[in-house]
Amino acid sequence: MLQQFRAILIYYKALAMWSFFATIILTVIVPQIIPALLTKLFLMFIYYWIINDINMRKRIGFYKMVGVSNLKLVAQLYIIDGILTCSFLVAIKCYI
Repeated sequence: MLQQFRAILIYYKALAMWSFFATIILTVIVPQIIPALLTKLFLMFIYYWIINDINMRKRIGFYKMVGVSNLKLVAQLYIIDGILTCSFLVAIKCYI
């Protein structure tokens, strides 16, 4: 279980910068938690569709070695990203 979570965190590290840019754009447009989480959920659906592509699956299959399914990967990435997004938005709302 811990090894699976580490694999997911390693994978999230590559996506963290893109997620942070999306969070900043969402903060400028709509600095509210619910629309930000819904937008991130939509982006995760698109990401899930991309990683189910056969060619992409071959390139990013290292997390499969520890037994993480595509759905579990996307769900845990969304949870991690949601926590970070909510934390960022709450911190920004203190200064706005």
